[in-house]
Amino acid sequence: MANTQNLVVFFLVVILSASMFNTNILVSGGKHEDKIKYTYCTDTLCSDSYLPHMCFFDCTSKKFQTGTCIVPSPNAPLRCCCGNL
Repeated sequence: MANTQNLVVFFLVVILSASMFNTNILVSGGKHEDKIKYTYCTDTLCSDSYLPHMCFFDCTSKKFQTGTCIVPSPNAPLRCCCGNL
């Protein structure tokens, strides 16, 4: 019985430790997104036929460093927006 209890406690400690490390990874990934300045949004709406990688290609061909499908303002449709890091 003591061995089972020790095993369960050890398992819970491992799960708790892993979840704490995953939180730090997710938080650090969000900081990069804040550094992108989207300065130009095209009239092109993103859809199933116009995907984010197509938006990226269009933006880089216009001399921007990046581009993706975002909502530029509240209640606006998903648009292709270009920006620089």
